Amino acid sequence: MKRIILLVCLLTVIRYAFAQDTLPGCQFRKQQLNTASSGKASLLPASPLRSDTTDILHYTINLNITDFTTDTIRGNTQITFHPKINPIRTLSLDLLKLHIDSIQMTGSGLSYTYNDTLLIAQLPHPFTVADTGTLTVYYHGRPQGDASGWGGFYFQNGYAYNLGVGFAANPHNYGRVWHPCFDNFIERATYTFNISTGNGNISYCNGLLVHDSTDGSGLRTRSWELKETIPSYLACVAVGPYSQLNMSFPSLTGPKPVVLASPAYDTVNLKSSFIHLPNAFSGFENRYGPYRWEKIGYSMVPFTSGAMEHATNIAFPVLAANGSLTYEASLMAHELSHHWFGDLATCSSEEDMWLNEGWATYSQSIFTENVYGYSAYLNSVVANHENVLHYANWKEGGFLPVSGIPHQYTYGDHVYLKGADVAYTLRTYMGDSLFFAGLKYHLMQSQYKAVSSTDLRDNLIAATGLTNLTDFFNDWVFSEGWPHFSIDSFSVAPSGASFNVKVYVHQKLCGAPHFYNQVPLELTFKDIHWATLSEPIIVSGEISSFSFTLPINPIYAGLNLNAAISDAITSDTKVLKSTASTFSATQKGRMVVTPTNASIASDSAWIRIEHNYAGPDPFKTSGQKLVLNPSHYWRVDGIFPATFSAQAAIDYDGRSNITSGGGGFIDNFLLSSANLEDSIVLLYRSSRKDDWHLEPNITKNIGNPSDRFGTITINNLRKGEYALGLKGFLVGIPEKTIAEHALRVYPNPTSEVFHIRLTDFPAGDAVFTVIVSDARGRLVYTGQMQGADDTVPSAAWDQGIYFLSVYNTEGRSMHEKLVIQR
Repeated sequence: MKRIILLVCLLTVIRYAFAQDTLPGCQFRKQQLNTASSGKASLLPASPLRSDTTDILHYTINLNITDFTTDTIRGNTQITFHPKINPIRTLSLDLLKLHIDSIQMTGSGLSYTYNDTLLIAQLPHPFTVADTGTLTVYYHGRPQGDASGWGGFYFQNGYAYNLGVGFAANPHNYGRVWHPCFDNFIERATYTFNISTGNGNISYCNGLLVHDSTDGSGLRTRSWELKETIPSYLACVAVGPYSQLNMSFPSLTGPKPVVLASPAYDTVNLKSSFIHLPNAFSGFENRYGPYRWEKIGYSMVPFTSGAMEHATNIAFPVLAANGSLTYEASLMAHELSHHWFGDLATCSSEEDMWLNEGWATYSQSIFTENVYGYSAYLNSVVANHENVLHYANWKEGGFLPVSGIPHQYTYGDHVYLKGADVAYTLRTYMGDSLFFAGLKYHLMQSQYKAVSSTDLRDNLIAATGLTNLTDFFNDWVFSEGWPHFSIDSFSVAPSGASFNVKVYVHQKLCGAPHFYNQVPLELTFKDIHWATLSEPIIVSGEISSFSFTLPINPIYAGLNLNAAISDAITSDTKVLKSTASTFSATQKGRMVVTPTNASIASDSAWIRIEHNYAGPDPFKTSGQKLVLNPSHYWRVDGIFPATFSAQAAIDYDGRSNITSGGGGFIDNFLLSSANLEDSIVLLYRSSRKDDWHLEPNITKNIGNPSDRFGTITINNLRKGEYALGLKGFLVGIPEKTIAEHALRVYPNPTSEVFHIRLTDFPAGDAVFTVIVSDARGRLVYTGQMQGADDTVPSAAWDQGIYFLSVYNTEGRSMHEKLVIQR
């Protein structure tokens, strides 16, 4: 499922590293509102462990959906079950806030209890593993929508339909809003639907249409049979004034009927928007194996916030079938791919939702590759990588692993975007041949089953014998954050007609708990004539070295230039040939380069801008009067002619929003308060052997001094690294310092926590910015004080000397030395 059309905003509490700021966030994807259950035990649904004791074999749902005045459904569901243990005396079913008329079994009424969430039927006698039973629940009522606005049952604009998950529900499965069921990811059953409609409306459900009749009163009943098993949240109904488009696709298992249901007036637009549906189907069969369902189906519904992957009958928004191809990847192909990832092999718990949604998001890029080529595919995965790398940890309370995701972020960016990022990187680890062969094996072994990340790992290893997949899953799936790889240095020595080259590779961490192991990367070398050679390497640990004998004399060495591994870097590469060839690397490299020397036209430059989502190396010497932004830095490299001259513009952006053209969040930790903009500085070093120092030749455009956003222009761009920082401890104190006795830090030395108290500060001051850096200039904490007292945790900081500065809203500062001692 996918939410991309209606952008819903909310406030979320964000904690980053040591910061304690409360930052507003605006989700661009499916919104997960943390408004789940009331916490009352009596309202909790039955445990998924029921599936260990009882197997639901089949549901027959018989419903009258004609009341569009009170939005009421009426009818019954027959549940056929089989015990797995001896004996069972009750059957517990999930059903949400509908009215029970009676429960019948073999012609007799059953006693039951029901609390609007859990329905417990007393069976007429103990059932054993040798028995199979069928009971019928008669019910009516107005089915529920989800509190978030996404999910549940809708009577809307003359249509009635369901979406099988609720973003605010706990659990998220939402089959229970319209039929009694075991509402979990584990239990799978076949379905029969007998749906009665009137007033020209007809029904569409999972499976194949097996009966269609109209009685004398005009009541039309259509019967659908789904022979394949699904969990309850994938069961569906859509009722409306539909017109049907029919097609047939050849498949690996024979012809498959295609049923597209839409309003009669909109079939032309539908055809245009679905023109590449055959490509999506054939492409997924080619990559993932045969389509194992009896029908491909989409039903248009008036929902404005996304689609839902109901097996064989996808709920698809009418407004997305508008004649354009805008949503063909993100909705049409995404939902179809769930018939391999999510419907066929279903995540066994919400904590592993990336197995459904991360793989469906990656499948959007597979569709793009199949229809538009590899370059378009690469552009899509790189854009996705930049998005998740930039925003996910800010929006979702920190770095998270894709497996073991917290309930409130089940449908968030780590699941969708990072899940796709991980799938893309796995393809590089395995290589195309083994990757797709492994996925076909996994889906064959997992068809119509609930699976975990461990199951995926074990199936891929069994299919391919690749032992490095254990490291891959430990590093990329079960752990949070990203690795960061860079070339520390390289040396070249002539050896006859060849050149001996030694390269040192440095691994950093971006929110990850440990260094990654057995990572396949590619080194690329270029000589002065731009002749290029690439060499594969395997990197483990913090420092790795590699030796090569090359037929060229390299003056440039680069790592992962083809972006085959989604590490903590986004980059752009370009050839600049004239002063008119501005190099806009805003989205990836986040730098705009403009040549300023016309002679470059006769001697072009090859330039690479890397934007690094890892902290810059600290100052080599302690006691610096500057602090470094711990979030990111830039690296400029390439092959420049002697006449090369260029300017470059970079933004600093501490805004807490994502609606400002790709900005926001990236410098929140640095700019925790608007009064710090005039203290922003740019630092430069030529290489890792050099130390950071102020870059003097810049032009800073602060603009609005309170918006936490501005631009720095580097007037003479050089190879090397650039990082943002702040004027720190002891900088500018004489003219702006408040009396020393106004700041007290205690206990000092401290270990786990310390307190800040302000006295004699200017009247009217109520908000203060607190900045703490270590002795080597690394920023470790920014936050705001409301009033004269605050408490700061320091348990995660290393022992040593730190410098604390407190700024008021006018930029006046107070400073103190702090010692962490244990």
